Formats: sequence, C-alpha cells, structure tokens
Amino acid sequence: MLRLATCLCFLASLSQAVEFDPWFEDHMVLQRDRPIILFGTSRPSTVVQVRLGQVATSAKSSSEGVWQARLPAQPYSLQPLELAVRDDQEEQVLHDVLIGDVWLATGQSNMEFPLARDQAAKTEIPQANLPLLRLRNHRFAGQYHGASALDQETVDHLNAQEFFSGHWETCTPSSVPEMSAVGYYFARRIVKATGVPIGLVNFSIGGAPIEAFISQSALQHSPDFDKKVRGNWLDNPAIEDSFVRLRARQHLGTNAAPHDDFGPNHGYKPGFAWLAGPAKITRCPIAGVIWYQGESNAIRQVDVQEYAGLMKLLMSDWREQWHLPELPFLWCQLPSIDEPVRQFWPEFREVQRKLLTQADTGMAVTLDLGTPHDVHPRQKLEVGERLARWALYYQYGQHDHLASGPLPLGVTATAGEVQVSFRYASGLHLKPELKPLIEVADGNLHFVPCTATVQEQRLVIKLPKNFGTPTRVRYAWAMNAPAALVNQDNLPASPFELTITP
Repeated sequence: MLRLATCLCFLASLSQAVEFDPWFEDHMVLQRDRPIILFGTSRPSTVVQVRLGQVATSAKSSSEGVWQARLPAQPYSLQPLELAVRDDQEEQVLHDVLIGDVWLATGQSNMEFPLARDQAAKTEIPQANLPLLRLRNHRFAGQYHGASALDQETVDHLNAQEFFSGHWETCTPSSVPEMSAVGYYFARRIVKATGVPIGLVNFSIGGAPIEAFISQSALQHSPDFDKKVRGNWLDNPAIEDSFVRLRARQHLGTNAAPHDDFGPNHGYKPGFAWLAGPAKITRCPIAGVIWYQGESNAIRQVDVQEYAGLMKLLMSDWREQWHLPELPFLWCQLPSIDEPVRQFWPEFREVQRKLLTQADTGMAVTLDLGTPHDVHPRQKLEVGERLARWALYYQYGQHDHLASGPLPLGVTATAGEVQVSFRYASGLHLKPELKPLIEVADGNLHFVPCTATVQEQRLVIKLPKNFGTPTRVRYAWAMNAPAALVNQDNLPASPFELTITP
C-alpha cells in the first residue's frame, strides 16, 4: 500500500497543471518601473514560457514543480494586457492586467472599516466606476465577530494559508462596498490626480496590535522586543491583555486552534498577520504602504512608550523583506475622542508625530475627524485624501498643494511670549469659532492655559504675568481637543509638545 501511495503522489506531480500563483489573477495591477517577478507551479523540472503582452521570457521549474520568472521593468500602461504561462502541454492566460502602482493598505479596524459604512456611502458607491482602480480586499477568518467564541470551522482556518482570502477586481459599485473606505478614497484621489492605474491591496484586521504585523523573526532578533515572542503569547504580559489577549481568548474558546511554539494562531498573535498576508507577496514590488493602526497599542502607557520602537522595527522589517529601502509608509494619526479608556491618546499622537523624522514617511492629521464616543468615525473621505496628499506631493511630485496640516518646526522664547514655527503653514490661522488648547509649563512642569495669535507662519503665545521661565509648550494635548489651528487648505495642525531650550 505504501508503494502504491508513493507512486500515485509521483504521478500526480507529473500531471500538475502549469499555472500562476493565486496572487496573479485577471484584473490585477503589476508594479511599474521595477522588474516584474512572476511565479507559480508546473510539472517538476519543466521549462515554462511566460508572456506579458509582447514581452516574454522562460524559466525552469524545480524538482518540486515551483518556477519563478523575471521580466524587465516597464512604465505604467493604460492598455489591458494578457499575462500567460505555458509549457509543452497547456497554458494559463490571465486577462485585463494593468501596469501601475500597487499600494498596500493595512492596520486595524479603522483601515478595515468598509466603504459601505462610510457616511458618504449612499452617494459614493453608485458612482464608483473606476476602470484604472483595481481592488484586492482580503477578508479574514472570524472577521466582524464580537466577543463570543468562533465556531470550530472558522478556528480551523486560523492558519497562514487560509486566514486571508481575496481576489483582484475592477472597482465598480458591486465590488467596492466591502473595501477599506480609507484605502478607497486614497486610491481614488491618486488615480484621478495622476492617471496612473492603482492596485489597492487590503490586509487589515480589526483590533490587531502592531506586533501582529511584524515578523516573528524580526521580533526575536530585537533586543528590545524579543519579549513579545516568549512562550504562549496568550499568557505573555508583554502583550496587552484588557483587549488584545482577552478578545483572542474569547474567540478561541475551548476549540483547538492551529498553533506553534508561541501558542494558538489568531489575527492578534505576534507575527501572524504578517505571515498570513503581506509575507506572501514580498517578491512582488509595491509602491508604498498606508497604515491606520494604534488604538490597540494606546490602551496601556507601556505600549505607548514602546510604539515608536515597534513602528521603526516594522518599517525596517518590511523594507528589508521587499528589498525596497525607500518604501514609503504613510500613516493616520489617531483622531479626537472622549472616552476614559483612551486617556493616553495625546501621548500616542505625539509618538506618531515624532516618527516623521524617519525617512520616506508621512502622516495624515485627523484631530478634527473624531467622534467623541465612537472609536470608528465614519468620515473616511478626508482621511484617505489627506494620506493621498502626502503621496501626491512626495511620491508623484505634484507640488500644487500642501502635503499636510501644519507641523511644528521649532520653538523660541522671549520676554513674555513663546513662538512656534511650522512647516506646511501657508495661510496659518486660528479658527475664530474654536478655542485653542494651548499650554505652557514653567520650571516645575506645571502647565497653564495661554492665549495666542498667529503672525505670518508662527504661533505667538502670550505668557501670564510673572510666569517665570517657560520650559515646555503643548497644543491640543487632550483626548478631545478642538482642531483650532489650520492652514490655508483648512488642514489641522498636529497636536504637539515641545521642549523650550534656553
């Protein structure tokens, strides 16, 4: 019987059809201006011919029947192309393939948030016919599930091969409702402003901490964060417990889940979101990453303090995995909110702002787009378009607009006042209908509210009489602070805290 089974497996491998990896499908977008890497399976040790339009090459499959081919870089193309692979027996042909820019959207629930739930959905969805925008929205096992246990069939899909599922589609009113609203508005703006075909790929998981999107290898080799991958992650105090580990335990219940040395799989497990999603496509170049995540890492102060290091680790890890050292990362700063559990959001926003010192990064300020008692604001149009401003300015070279709301450049103090200068500050002004939250601290780090005016591109803060020596200044340092300081495009300034040096 054993000899018969071995023989049958050998015959099956000989008869394996030549085909592309499931990533390659009709309606997809291939990244422009970089070598195009194509891969798939065939009969073992077989020569295959690969063709994209009129450009062709060949490759030979391994003894396991795996092949990879490389085509030269090509400029973007509005002409739909055929992508084909064949051997001496059969052929697979994909249709309506475009060459353009592939942007990866990822993060937790506010990036996952579908267009169908956006406040403009009723008017936006019916007109979402965009032939140059292609969508690959990945759903995941247990998506939109509450605090109760998943059924055993769903738990069985908590493995890297089956966790995410999705297909390439042209953007239409029928395909777009479940796509990330932030991602859609971002990509729509890019397409309309540049005419470049865009492939929008969504790998988002509601509630997932940043640790889930960093490879286990990167965490293990980090002297600061190897503690995140020690033993069963569900028992690891280095991972937040009041939501992250608690919700995972609720989902898993008593069911037996796929697991490894670090415990059962789940979308929140360190390294698992990366392994199940983006890790599968690192051979395929991308144009950049848009990121909306942080709510699950802003619950504990210790996680807020660690977030900058984790974000730097994620960016360096992904850039290394893709072999793209200048891969752009554009993220959303957390908006306003008014819930006691969000008490550390001011500190978290400051961490996000300071990360802009990293190369090839950008941040959409969303202070004015929050909802007091809902962690999922429904105004996603402005969020996506603010991310697109960064991309259009820096990745697409369109300088006819401001890339961002005002960002502080420096601070000085003179007798009786403090002055803060800004970048992206053309038309800087304070909204008359809003009272700005501006505070200055003395040598005892006691902050007091102050009034301010705008002079050219500077915020001039008047100190109270007999104030003493100012040491720090901060703006909008509260969960639900008003977005009173804006530029000529009505883009809000980022909250900040600055040290005043003598």
